[in-house]
Amino acid sequence: MKISPQFTRRSALGALGIGSIAATAAACSSGSGSGGGPDSGGGGGAGALFVVGTMVTATNQFAKNFNRYGGGDTAPGLDLVYEPLFRLSSKDGGQLLPMLAESADHSEDGKEVTYHLRKDVTWSDGEPFTAKDVLFTLGSIYGTPNPEPAEDEFVWLSAPIETPDDHTVTVKYNDDQRQQEVNLALYYPIVPSHIYQDGDKLEFPQDIMDDPIGTGPASLKAFDTQLVTYAMRDDYWGGTSEVGEVQFVPSGQAGNIETQISQGNVDFAEGGAPGVVKGFVGMAETNHYSWIADGASEGIAFMTANPDSPMADANIRKAFRAAIDYSAVMEASGIAYTLPNAAGVDPVLNESLQQPEFNEPMAMDTDAATKALEASDWSVNAAGNLEKDGKEHPLSLQIQNDNATFMVTMPIVVSTWEKNLGVTVTFDPKPKDVMDTILSTGEFDVVATGLGYPGSPWSNYTMYDQPILPLEEETNNGNWGRWAWGDEAEEKMQILVSTLNTPETQDQIAEGVQGVQQAFLEQAPHAPVQGGGTGIMYTELNWTGIPDPADVDYFPRINGMGNMTQLLMAIEPA
Repeated sequence: MKISPQFTRRSALGALGIGSIAATAAACSSGSGSGGGPDSGGGGGAGALFVVGTMVTATNQFAKNFNRYGGGDTAPGLDLVYEPLFRLSSKDGGQLLPMLAESADHSEDGKEVTYHLRKDVTWSDGEPFTAKDVLFTLGSIYGTPNPEPAEDEFVWLSAPIETPDDHTVTVKYNDDQRQQEVNLALYYPIVPSHIYQDGDKLEFPQDIMDDPIGTGPASLKAFDTQLVTYAMRDDYWGGTSEVGEVQFVPSGQAGNIETQISQGNVDFAEGGAPGVVKGFVGMAETNHYSWIADGASEGIAFMTANPDSPMADANIRKAFRAAIDYSAVMEASGIAYTLPNAAGVDPVLNESLQQPEFNEPMAMDTDAATKALEASDWSVNAAGNLEKDGKEHPLSLQIQNDNATFMVTMPIVVSTWEKNLGVTVTFDPKPKDVMDTILSTGEFDVVATGLGYPGSPWSNYTMYDQPILPLEEETNNGNWGRWAWGDEAEEKMQILVSTLNTPETQDQIAEGVQGVQQAFLEQAPHAPVQGGGTGIMYTELNWTGIPDPADVDYFPRINGMGNMTQLLMAIEPA
């Protein structure tokens, strides 16, 4: 299997904080050019400033830590410095697209991969990017190779990583690791061996990196705990941007950042409090808000594994799924997230791969809900509880009480169950530590939680491709309802596990996606209420060209490797 480059040099890349912003942002927007605004440096022409509001630590300060692998809080903007071998597209189920690697050849069994690296890349200190950098980074991640690990030992590599020349790297695994490319693209950028390698030792430094050296489009210019500035490189391998500098300021409370964006003092920020659609967008004609879906979802997980629970009955699960007024719930959230499909994935991300019925988002169907309830083994008694064989089963919906969106939306879910099914469900918020126990022990009937991971189809559904533990054992695999999807779906999931998502493998990926999605439709293990992702707030006072997410193959947001780089290549001074 091969990943091939399909991009030009110009567009070589594809793809709320805490504290007060008022004083800092005001200072940043002065005539000195340290911030945006119609009378400041931001957006004044090519080479001007692009100001980003972003989250800070609990101390309301940026951490002076540029180590992507050191743990703890890191400084903002690292995705403008460090880059991975490949990135994930926002189209076609998250196809892998080239970045530092031009292509990758995988063996038929998935145990060996050879990377062919770009030859025109330099680090920001001028040193060439070579196979040694990939060897150091991947070797540090994977650890010591062992062709015959013990049964209770997890070892990635079967042999040392090979670098036959400066632009070729071969990695040999003990198991099929094709999907490791997705993890590398999402979480593991390449770092410079000439800066961090100590002799032959392959190990990331754990001290703070004060002066990050990367292959990305920007290099650190200045650091302050309330203001971090990057200068855009004119020798970047992926092309040049009309932005001269990017500054990160604390995003502060939602109202503060919305005001700063409306005034043009901040150009761009992620997030958005409930009501952002009407409130923020209405503050200025130049204000805009978009939801950037990432393929994950949240909603209601049903306990399928407890035979005493009504949720062990697939018809009850279908009734509860169909009875929710999804549009009303979304409107109440005030953040305009996208509704997922019945399989719990944003309909657009997998549109080219899935059956037409999955191109539609979740919608209420009261007739289907009534019919499913009637087809079940349960009835609704005078108290509004489900009852079977003379024994009633009161229900409660448990959520984590610090989830602001759930606290607004889940009472509406409960009310639609009562309205459309006649079932009374208690709304039951819990603190995080209690919710963690509830999820791991499976002591629930219905619970609001995460339902799927972002990224490729493999990562969307991987939490369900795990051993299903009996209820007497605690679990931490994310499949909180302990749903076993059956042999047919498992067979289709193995296609996704063993097939790299590239333009050449779309027929295989489509077969896997459609088989897995069908199991979700027929068995209703959950009710996906909210699509995963983030909102973006921005102004066109200073910069134009921030794209509609549907028009590009990357996620136009701050976070995620490759995303902001491509965004900076696209925008133009207003």
